[in-house]
Amino acid sequence: MKKFKIKFMVAFFATLALLFILSGYQPGPKEFVTNRTFETRSDFFFNYEIIRYPSSVSVSSTGPTEEKLKIGVVVDPWNLNFGIIPVGKNFGTRFIDLENPTDKDVKINFKVYGNISPFVNFTKNDFILHKKEKITIEVKFYAEQAKIGNYSGEIDVIIQKPKYDFLYNFWR
Repeated sequence: MKKFKIKFMVAFFATLALLFILSGYQPGPKEFVTNRTFETRSDFFFNYEIIRYPSSVSVSSTGPTEEKLKIGVVVDPWNLNFGIIPVGKNFGTRFIDLENPTDKDVKINFKVYGNISPFVNFTKNDFILHKKEKITIEVKFYAEQAKIGNYSGEIDVIIQKPKYDFLYNFWR
């Protein structure tokens, strides 16, 4: 009976380790980027391309003030800055254009880090971008639950590519 328990425990932890590897776990950043960066990583089963964007927003009061509220448009392709958004049921939108020019499908996943993360949503996340496909993803910051103040962090686009063709069967 004791040998069975040991074998069971070994099999259990081996299965957990394999699931952990197949899940594509990526650790969070140690510090947030200040400019768009491109990074590559690899593990036993997958290659990863990670595009890291700085992101920030200032949630402001909509009440009467002596200062004029200046709202600008950010068109820098290297950041996901939402600018100034009035507190309440307001939101800001940015866009990310994705294209898969390869002859193989890739998996796309978005991760948000920092105190901005509870307020950011994507129109689509954790999906397969098929070969030669193009898509535009809306990234929205919702100010309804946010308090007045500044929020910042990082938004990562993680592109996962299998090293072996048999791994495509696990995506579907």
